[in-house]
Amino acid sequence: MTRAEERQLNYSTILNASIDCFLVEGIDKTSVNDISLRSGLTQMSIYRYFGNKQAIAVAVANQLLQKYLVEHRQRCDQAKVDRETGFDEFSRIVRAYIDTFEAHPEYIRFLQEMTAYSQREELSDQLDYMHFALLDSPLNKPANEALKRGLTDGSVRQGIDVERVSQTLTNLLTGGVNYRILIDESTQIDILRHTAEMIIYYIKAN
Repeated sequence: MTRAEERQLNYSTILNASIDCFLVEGIDKTSVNDISLRSGLTQMSIYRYFGNKQAIAVAVANQLLQKYLVEHRQRCDQAKVDRETGFDEFSRIVRAYIDTFEAHPEYIRFLQEMTAYSQREELSDQLDYMHFALLDSPLNKPANEALKRGLTDGSVRQGIDVERVSQTLTNLLTGGVNYRILIDESTQIDILRHTAEMIIYYIKAN
């Protein structure tokens, strides 16, 4: 194994150990020593690769975002049917979002904690999901393009404010995370699904 390969292996080992710790124990309750024990590497090695715990949390958040988006795209592709209208595509994308949320409650809990942690530690500018313009975000762009196609093919009713619908969808899927402070996960998913169906019904052409 070359030195470069060894460094990459150690980096991945630390990152995966950190993901395990953060998802199970939370960010604040996880120490660098916990990550060291989980990874089998010394604390000094961990600091050499990441510098501090804040940098580890940022790397974990960005890594999980990519894994989440890949899984979401796979769900969308699996549900695709021939001759879809723009409305059909929008509905499929929105429902796939909810399915992915439901499949990973531990990830949603991490996002909720990471939002507060990043504000407290002033890390927001280092998080990938904070840098997307509303309609260009990986969360919104596919749904927004489907809406526009639906307006063209007539499956989405005319006169809707595409940007407002996209903002509402974003608020539902990201702001909905915070419902978990007040209600259980099952009720949260029911609320997300019900509200998503209301959005879908609202945009459908008569």
